[in-house]
Amino acid sequence: MPKKVLITGGGKRIGAALAKAFARNDWLLTLHVNNSLAEAMELINTLKNPGLHQVTQCDFSDQTKRREWLQTLGKFDLIICNASCYRLTGRDETETLENRQRYWQVNYHSVLELIELQYKNLPSDLPASALIMLDCDVLTSSGGIKEFTEPPPGVDSYLASRIALARRVPELARNFAPHLRINAIAPGPVLPPADCTTGGMTVILDRVPMHQPVMVQDIVNTALYLAQTPSMTGNIIAVDGGMHLGVK
Repeated sequence: MPKKVLITGGGKRIGAALAKAFARNDWLLTLHVNNSLAEAMELINTLKNPGLHQVTQCDFSDQTKRREWLQTLGKFDLIICNASCYRLTGRDETETLENRQRYWQVNYHSVLELIELQYKNLPSDLPASALIMLDCDVLTSSGGIKEFTEPPPGVDSYLASRIALARRVPELARNFAPHLRINAIAPGPVLPPADCTTGGMTVILDRVPMHQPVMVQDIVNTALYLAQTPSMTGNIIAVDGGMHLGVK
């Protein structure tokens, strides 16, 4: 029987690449989107067995709507928590309370709620698994997880929300074993943000020892490997060209 995967933020960019790869490997997809409904529907039509896949929409920053949406979900063999919001505060700007709340609702609380729900709705074919997409900046140069510090008011809290989530990965893996495996990928610079200029990407790549962007296919291959390897849980795998190591 085909396995089922939920991919949040599945309409474009890395989420779309993951969708294509899992569909090629005969998984049945449920793609979550926020503002990318048209892109996701178009994507579904290009996949193997398009009529077997579906798209669902929810703004994860709205806690009430998110929790209502969660109750509409069925059972999945794998959930990929790929949806996130990134750098809402521009340079030399002050972070608003609204943006801080959005980071925490989308980047932290929605992920924990999805994992908890999956544990309650475990499929019969165990163990199920969850994969969390993080950011290589949550890691120290030795591969550990950075300490969490609450940023002062006005300071962008994107990274803090990601570090807080990363620090939950080992705990979640212990608590939900042996029925649910929890792993994470910490990508480096893969695709530049939509508003990132060429110059901005060059600055980012100066921090990468390999001096090149991470290939999307490398992220996809790692996700497939984790999905297919029952012995792995509690891991955060850096796929970042060595960015977390720092430069000489």
